Parts: sequence; structure tokens; C-alpha cells
Amino acid sequence: MAIPMSAYSEIELTPEGRLLFRRQHETPEGLRERLDDITAEAQHWLNRIVAIQPGVRLSAVFDLLKANATLMDLYKHNWAHEYAARCDALRAGDLVPDPREDTDPSEPAVESLVLSLSQELRIPNELLRRIAAAQDPHSPTSTRYLNLVEDTTDQAGRPVTIKDASRYWHLSGRSAPLAQDTDLSGVHYTAGSQIDYSVSFDFDRCIDLPLSIGAGIMSLTISGKRCQDRLMVSVPLGTAQGPPSITLHELIGAITSDFSFYGDPEQTQAEKETLKQSIQELDDDRHAEDLLFGMAHLFCPDEELGDLETHALELEDDERYWDRAKVLEHTGWTEAELETQRDRGYLLELSAFATRTTPRRTAYPAEQFVSGFDAALMRFLSWIASMSCSDWATHSFLSEWTTANPQGDPING
Repeated sequence: MAIPMSAYSEIELTPEGRLLFRRQHETPEGLRERLDDITAEAQHWLNRIVAIQPGVRLSAVFDLLKANATLMDLYKHNWAHEYAARCDALRAGDLVPDPREDTDPSEPAVESLVLSLSQELRIPNELLRRIAAAQDPHSPTSTRYLNLVEDTTDQAGRPVTIKDASRYWHLSGRSAPLAQDTDLSGVHYTAGSQIDYSVSFDFDRCIDLPLSIGAGIMSLTISGKRCQDRLMVSVPLGTAQGPPSITLHELIGAITSDFSFYGDPEQTQAEKETLKQSIQELDDDRHAEDLLFGMAHLFCPDEELGDLETHALELEDDERYWDRAKVLEHTGWTEAELETQRDRGYLLELSAFATRTTPRRTAYPAEQFVSGFDAALMRFLSWIASMSCSDWATHSFLSEWTTANPQGDPING
């Protein structure tokens, strides 16, 4: 039998992964509090504010999902089934977490998991103007107060609203408070500070960590007429003792999406190994000359670094690769229009890093300006190739791709 929901009810997640509904009801002895187990109906309570009882660990969230198949299916796109199964295997001892080879012994270990809210609000200029006018004692419209509850419109009659540009919860691992002032990775931490870590790759070590809701951050963005006239002010949202409210859907969604960012457990492990290899290559002294301000030059992974010289020289071929001036002359575009075409993915721009013999050069393959070129196909293929290749590899891929124009003539990508 479904339990009627009150407008001011609170649901709670227990350490056993059960969902409880706390409510008050009349008894012959007076008003009493009652807890009802609503785990089997959890899918109907996703938009309700949930509290986490003391002692709840990450595994409790997956215990809740396993206890309600309908609820589990709602998060199948976040690979909830796969991560719940892995949680069971780890607790049963069928899987052993990989050793942390990348752990710095000087760094404090993660001791808990914290969900934090990040929210960005954009303040319209018209609203700022009204606020300023309301505070100006010499203004004829001065009221010394501003009613933000009623609908407000600008001079054109359009509604003025405070826009919630983004709002999301993210999961992080939090260390124990530092016992003394500490310098780690070039950052100075004072005694009592706690360090937050990304845990997207560390599901295996997180299932038994305590879970809590922490304070959040709200960023107020105030924009002027020019792009550079922008001010962002960050203020705290709640405290560790009184954090922002979180719904059941936000709690489950934040956790499952964070761990499944790279896919299911196997895909995440593969991505972790790829990232580890990339870090090792960046730390390799043999690649030191290919680093620029901490960033690696882009190059196709199946080619030698020395080929950058060849690529740079090839871009000097003015017949095949046009510079910006020639593109503007040929197309009649303005600088802004060229940037727009490039940013929308309809224009391939190639860059060659400066070498010992040639300066840095930006060029555009002339073939994309021929009559009948399929811009939509170009955008699609460019997106495919850019998922794993550099600009040069993207160009090579597109150059080898052929299709037919409406007249049946073959053209390349």
C-alpha cells in the first residue's frame, strides 16, 4: 500500500541501504513520530529531500538500488547495474582492488566521501540597474528597498529573471585534517585543512568510505556590455553542519554519474591505464623538449615527433594550404565570420608548432573551399577524427575519406 506523501516530509537513507519516511501521527497518547520503510517505493520519492543517517557508507546507495529494481533501471545509463555488481564482488572477496601505484606517500589518505553543490547564477544587467537605483537617495525612483518577488520587466517589456546557469552535485574524496602546515604539489595547506581528491577512478576503494553532504559554492556572475566586463563572486552555500538540501535523485545521480564518467568498470579501468601511460610519457625526460608551459605538443600517436618538422614544412605549400589572408580573400568573409565557421566545426584549421627551422604556422587545407564541398559531412568526420587524434591526424583522415557530390563527382572529406 502506498504511503501518502506530506509536503513537509523528510526521507532518510540508513546505513543498511533502506529508505525511511519520518512522519508524525496522532495516537491516544498524543502526537508520536513514526518511521515507515519506503524502500520498495523509492522511485516515487526521487524529488524529495533526503537526509543521510550517521554511519552511511557509499555501499548503502548501491544496496538501495539493488533493493528496488525499478529504481536501479532508472540509472542504467550510468551503468548502475554494473557498479552494483562490482560492489557485491568486492565485498564478497571475489575481486581485489588494484594497488595504488600512483599514491604519493606524503599525501594524506582519503577518509570520507563528500557530496558538494556547485551553483552558478547570472544576474541580468537590468536587475542590477534597478538595485542600484533603489539604493540611490538622489534617484526619483529610490525606494530604499527592491521587491524581487513580483515579476519584473525591462524597458522592452521582457521579463527580468535571475538565471540558474548551472547547478550540479559532485563527489569528492576528503582527507583527514592536516596536523600541521604542509606543502604538497606546490600548494601550501595550513594546519586543519582538508584536501579534496577526485575519486572517479577509485570506486573499489570508496565503497566502504563514509558518505556525507558538505557545504557548497554559489557563483554570482555579473556581466557588462563587453565580454571583459565580467565579475564573478563566489559565496558559500551552507556549512558542514548545515549543508544545502539534496534530493534523492540528485544523490543517486551524482554518485552514479561520477563513477561512470568513463563508462562501466572495465572501460573506466582501461581509461585509467591510458591516463597513467600519458602521465608517464609526460614525466619522461626524453619528451622534455616537447613540453610547452606544462602542456604537451599535440601529435599523432602513431608517428615520430620528428615528423612535426615535415608537417610544418608541408604547410608552407601555398597551393594546398592557405593562410588566413588568402581564405578571407577567397571567401569574402570577415575575421569574425571565419572564427564562427571554425568554431562551429565547418572549417578545418591546422596548426604547426614552431620548430628549429620554421615558425609557428596556422593554415587551412584549400580542398575544403572547392565547389560542392559537403560542410555537414566535414563537421561529422572532423568530430569523429578529433575524438582521438591531433589536428594533423584529423586532416590526414579527412583527406583519405572520399564521397560523391550531387553531380556524382568524387570529393574527399
